[in-house]
Amino acid sequence: MNSILKQLKIARQEKGLKQSEFGNKLGLPQSHISKIERGETDPRLSTVVDMARIVDRELILVPRRLAPAIRPMIEGGHDQEPMWKPDEG
Repeated sequence: MNSILKQLKIARQEKGLKQSEFGNKLGLPQSHISKIERGETDPRLSTVVDMARIVDRELILVPRRLAPAIRPMIEGGHDQEPMWKPDEG
């Protein structure tokens, strides 16, 4: 969960939202946003989903076996070797 919350904090900062503005959109006080981002409290899944959507992100469950193929796309690894190549005919 900490990795997700870290990514959400970065996304919030990239959007130029202060913790207080983010909290207002979520109906939470700034102090609670601070605790969530520092890992001092464990937010409900619904709160994490709302946080993600405010910063134009979406939480998606993928089968674990597909994670290695998806992770480079999410992390911006556009320069990595493709996992498949078209048939040469």
